Amino acid sequence: MRPLRLVMNAFGPYKNKVEIDFTQFTQSSLFLVSGPTGAGKTTIFDAIAYALFDSASGDARGKDTFKSDHATDLDLCYVELEFELGKKTYKVRREPEQTGPGTRTKTKQVKSSVEFHNEDSVTTKIAEANQEIQELIGLTYDQFRQIVMLPQGAFKKMLESNSREKEAIFRNIFETGIYERFQEELKKKAKELADQRKEYELALQEAFKRIAYEENETLDKAIEQFDVKTVLSKLDQLIQTETEELKAAKTKLSHLQDEKVRQTKLIEMLTKQKALQREKGELDEKEEKVTQYKTQLDQHKKAEALVKAQKNVEETHAEKEANQKRIMELTEKIQQVENDLATVEERYQAVSKDYAKLDDIRKEIQDLNDELNRFETIKEQNERLTALDKEAKETETENKQLAEQQKELNTRLEDLKETLQEITKTREELTADYKVLSTKKDEQSQLNQRLNALTEVCQWREQGVELKQDFQKAERQLKEARNDWQTAKSAYFGQLSVVLAGELLEGEPCPVCGSKEHPEKAHAKGEDVTKEQVAELEAKKETAETSYNRLVSQSEHLFAQVSERCEALSVSPEDAKTEKEYVARKTDEATETITALQTEIEKKEKTVKQEAAYTKQLNDVEKQERETSEALSKNMSKIENIETRTKEIRTEIAGLEEKLAYESKEHVQELIQTKEKAIKETEKQEKTVREELNTLKNTLATSETELNLTEKRVGELSEKEENLEEMFKEQLEASELAETFAEYVLEEKIVSEMQEAIQTYGEARAVHQSAEKEVNDFLEKTDDVQTKEEHETRLSEIEAALPEWEEKRDAYVRVTSQNTEAQKTIQQYQKQSEHIEADYQLYGELSRMANGAKETDYVSFERYVLGIYFEEILEAANIRLAQMTNNRYEMHKKIEKAKGAGPQGLDIDVFDHHTGKPRGVNTLSGGETFKASLALALGLSDVIQSQNGGVSVDTLFVDEGFGTLDSDSLDNAIQTLLDLHERGRLVGIISHVEELKTRIQSHIIVEKKSSGSHAYIQA
Repeated sequence: MRPLRLVMNAFGPYKNKVEIDFTQFTQSSLFLVSGPTGAGKTTIFDAIAYALFDSASGDARGKDTFKSDHATDLDLCYVELEFELGKKTYKVRREPEQTGPGTRTKTKQVKSSVEFHNEDSVTTKIAEANQEIQELIGLTYDQFRQIVMLPQGAFKKMLESNSREKEAIFRNIFETGIYERFQEELKKKAKELADQRKEYELALQEAFKRIAYEENETLDKAIEQFDVKTVLSKLDQLIQTETEELKAAKTKLSHLQDEKVRQTKLIEMLTKQKALQREKGELDEKEEKVTQYKTQLDQHKKAEALVKAQKNVEETHAEKEANQKRIMELTEKIQQVENDLATVEERYQAVSKDYAKLDDIRKEIQDLNDELNRFETIKEQNERLTALDKEAKETETENKQLAEQQKELNTRLEDLKETLQEITKTREELTADYKVLSTKKDEQSQLNQRLNALTEVCQWREQGVELKQDFQKAERQLKEARNDWQTAKSAYFGQLSVVLAGELLEGEPCPVCGSKEHPEKAHAKGEDVTKEQVAELEAKKETAETSYNRLVSQSEHLFAQVSERCEALSVSPEDAKTEKEYVARKTDEATETITALQTEIEKKEKTVKQEAAYTKQLNDVEKQERETSEALSKNMSKIENIETRTKEIRTEIAGLEEKLAYESKEHVQELIQTKEKAIKETEKQEKTVREELNTLKNTLATSETELNLTEKRVGELSEKEENLEEMFKEQLEASELAETFAEYVLEEKIVSEMQEAIQTYGEARAVHQSAEKEVNDFLEKTDDVQTKEEHETRLSEIEAALPEWEEKRDAYVRVTSQNTEAQKTIQQYQKQSEHIEADYQLYGELSRMANGAKETDYVSFERYVLGIYFEEILEAANIRLAQMTNNRYEMHKKIEKAKGAGPQGLDIDVFDHHTGKPRGVNTLSGGETFKASLALALGLSDVIQSQNGGVSVDTLFVDEGFGTLDSDSLDNAIQTLLDLHERGRLVGIISHVEELKTRIQSHIIVEKKSSGSHAYIQA
């Protein structure tokens, strides 16, 4: 990268436009930037860094401070840089956020903007432009600062920094953050494993605490020594002992609980035996009443059956009489149906003769339908011919429309192609317009600056007119004050002469003139003037003189300002107003031109943005044109098919017309209707008579069947009636209830109550007998049955002993469970610990080594990698350091370990060939430090370029440091920079050293003025 031209406007200390053409250094690529402190030497490099990377060259400057304090809101701050890379030229223009000149208003808020011109393309998005420039140059901003711009004190800081500081600097340059992240991942993993290991140890300690045991010296010692194996062994023995004791306690407790149950049961049975004896007496008392209920219910049941039997006899007799009546009715109905059936059969025979002729009529109708179908087919085919003819005409019409559409589409295609060609031309014009706009903005900025300057001149001249009036007034006041003071002074001295004259004596000398003759003595005239009045008037005179002198000074200063400014503007003071009006018009014209140009650019940009839309339209129209052509082709095939089909249909119609036997379709239809009507009437008549005949036959059959069934039913009912009467008499006799049996039927409620009482008694008697048997059986089988009181005493003794044994059992269960759980936990963590311990040893050692351990002299993995780069940097730096120090000094990576356990591996020692011993860089003198710093900077520059694939950086700027060198050292340093120049690099130096001005022929002179700095090339 080599800068060709730099333009700064209202940037830093430069109020006006400053252009630096680096191509003027073709004869000597080593140049000096000189000027007073604060003039803006470093600002030149800030502008280059800002143009390329959107940042300043140093850390102390921000983008919000770029605009010149000397500039007004009507001045636009911007930077333009043209640079060369390879054989191509690029241009970038940036404007920081600021208040600048407006188009519709006097000022406006200008946002940050960029224009990066790369051949025919222009990038205007800041992020995209930054990315493109960085990829093009091949360097990051940090790398660019280290190899192209060496700011004040940066490499002295690099030289004297410790390993940690160098690591941070080199990490950004060589992008070794991946190694740092690798170290951090190892450290994180090792910490996680250490935490897990600690957790495992704490968990084991907690498990040890949960072991329940009495005095056990061996177990105490094993826990104290964290002997997990011994702890588990002793714990196993302890659990076995506790398990046996728990078993014995459970056996004893089980025996007591069984005995408690037996005694409780005995007491229960003895108590129940006495209760059953009482209950038996109560049941015996209820037995007689229940027997009476049973007798009454038995009589009720027999009487109810007799009532039901008597009712059956009566119902059977009534049914028999109804069936006998139905027999008489059916006999009369059958006689009537037989008479009707004979009449209908005669009618059916007559209708059947006509019905037999219907098949012949149907055949005639079939022939007529075939004739009718021929008429229909001819009609359909004629309609089809009409439709085909219509379709053919429509297709021909559509073909005409498609042809017109195809013609229009072809025209649109031509128009779109021409439009896209116009857009391509517009894009080319747009690139040229961007350049013209940039030029016009520069002109506008210059005109604004000139207009501001002329405005100030005119304001000064207006102030001069007011000052002139004040001056004339002050001059009059001064003249009047002087006259008043002079008059008063003369009057005052005249009064003194009158006093003296009054004291003169003839023949004595006058104290004023010495004459002894006094022909005309002074006499008093007007009012007396006192000494104080004279002094007061003198003070007024002096005040007037001061005011007068001040106005004279102001006039002279204002005149000098106007003259100096007019001289700078190349205009006479008298023509300033005219020139201002002219420049104002020119500024307005420039603004209008810029506005028009911007409007034109916006219009063209809008046109260019439409390219994609027009391209899409072109593709769409081409697609429509292809579809139209395909449709035309399909329609032509369709017309041919229609003609073929029309011919076939006409042939078919001619054949059908030859077969027609009747003149019209209507005649055929009329014949078919007549015959079909006759068929329907005959079929209807036949069906009606047949159905009537069938109905009569069915009625006759049904009636005869019903008559037979009814006669049979009457016989069955007579027999049933006799049987029921006989059964009733037998039941009455057996019941022994006589003819008044109905009186024994009870109400349903009384029956329910009696049945419930009987059932309750029976259930109670059964339960009593079962319980009595259970008690007797239990007592007979049980040995050692005593009195209830004796068994209650034994039960009390058992219940008193149970809590003690339950407590013992619970204690053994709790201790055994607790120790078993502790055993499982210890075994689980012991198993996990093997895996955790192995991983911890592996990752812990890797983390320790990667992050810098004692064995690696506290050099981390990243610093080891950076150390390789560092050795390359020192190797490249020592070539130049040897030249600048006459082979006295050589920089080495420090081998001796520094104090403490901090980062190591990137510290520098200087080997002094005069003493044969190494020494610290902080022992070098100021000049030696500068040479070592410069050598280190150039070495780093070489390494970065080689590491970035041989990135071509043909420029180097060095900011200050040469003031600490003696004459010989200065020669060596300059020679080193000249070597770079001979290799084709452009080298710029910022320095106040006067000797450099004579040794370096090419200069950029920076002049500092109260109105803003200015820079120019002296090549």
